[in-house]
Amino acid sequence: MGERTVDIIKKSGGEAIFIKTDVTITDNIQNIITTTKSKYKGLNCLVNCVARYSPGMAKNAVEITKEEWDQTLNVNLNSYFLMAKYSIPLMLESGGGTIINISSTVGMLALPNFSVYSVAKAAINGLTRSLAVDFAPKIRTNAVLPGFVKIANSEQNRNPEELDKWYKEISKQYPMKRVCEVEEIASVVSFLASEKSSYINGQSIVVDGGKTISDSHDF
Repeated sequence: MGERTVDIIKKSGGEAIFIKTDVTITDNIQNIITTTKSKYKGLNCLVNCVARYSPGMAKNAVEITKEEWDQTLNVNLNSYFLMAKYSIPLMLESGGGTIINISSTVGMLALPNFSVYSVAKAAINGLTRSLAVDFAPKIRTNAVLPGFVKIANSEQNRNPEELDKWYKEISKQYPMKRVCEVEEIASVVSFLASEKSSYINGQSIVVDGGKTISDSHDF
């Protein structure tokens, strides 16, 4: 997947490299920063976008195992902290920049029996605000909070017919009456990474077609 992304970027006229990394290991993250500095001489934008999913995490706070809790927080939260911790010095050295943390609407709400995921996303929103206050004006930090997005890892081996039926059911919960496309999240990230958003800092921007402000109850 990483190499394929690099190919897409290069075919579009951009420049990219892929570094296989375990985001829970500090040495791996430091290697990213060292490689970035060596190849590109600086850093102006960090997008934190990683998440761990497993059947074992879909439990409430009593039923989830401590191991599952710790493993999920290591990936879904601690990696964001580590990437920010080791990226920010290079970003400051480079004259400043932006950090965009991909969070979730679940950080504002709570899904039943999904305790650790909700906690991680809420903490990402808090981390975003903390970074925004501590490192402005040179670095702006914002979060993007998607609802359900049509991405490959959510398909769960469903065939096209099953997927179409599934997406239609999900769409009923959203005022826009359709499922979000990944490009619609990417466009918001691109905006926050650009100077067009130069006075937006510390915000958690919801991109969910209006679901979190709607009551889907049929009267």
